[in-house]
Amino acid sequence: MASCPDMSWRDRLSTLFVSNPIHEDPDEPVEIGVVSIAKGPVAVTLLIQAGFDAGGHDAFNIVTNVSSGFRILVPRRQSEQAARFLDELLTS
Repeated sequence: MASCPDMSWRDRLSTLFVSNPIHEDPDEPVEIGVVSIAKGPVAVTLLIQAGFDAGGHDAFNIVTNVSSGFRILVPRRQSEQAARFLDELLTS
């Protein structure tokens, strides 16, 4: 397999095992973080107010049978910017 400098590792691996290359859906929900249950809804509201299509839900731990956090999701196309925004929210 020839190596192309503009191909990611994942793309190169997919060409070995899949006949069609992987095309990621820009609208697919992607987790950008897990925060405490108390901060989760507030963080989602602030992300929405900042223009992100954010959502979230409880992260449930099946071993302990309790909610262990709050997963924050945004569309893949917004994930990098939203993750930076979330990081700024949580560190300020």
